[in-house]
Amino acid sequence: MDKVTDVRNKFAREISEILFLLKEVGSGRIYGFPGNCTPGDDELKTNVDTLTEKFNDLLDQIESGKDPVTGESAE
Repeated sequence: MDKVTDVRNKFAREISEILFLLKEVGSGRIYGFPGNCTPGDDELKTNVDTLTEKFNDLLDQIESGKDPVTGESAE
């Protein structure tokens, strides 16, 4: 499978920042609340894990150039 666009390298800084925030939320660090850190629960971690997986799947689809609906190459 050839990459059409190297999104991970092109947007490495932005992706790194997003993944860092997802990791922080998943570990219970929620910024913007009093005390700057509020413990999360298992449901929050599950949602963050799912979001992270979907985000990585999306990057794979973008890089491969496949249509997300059909799975066929966009070329």
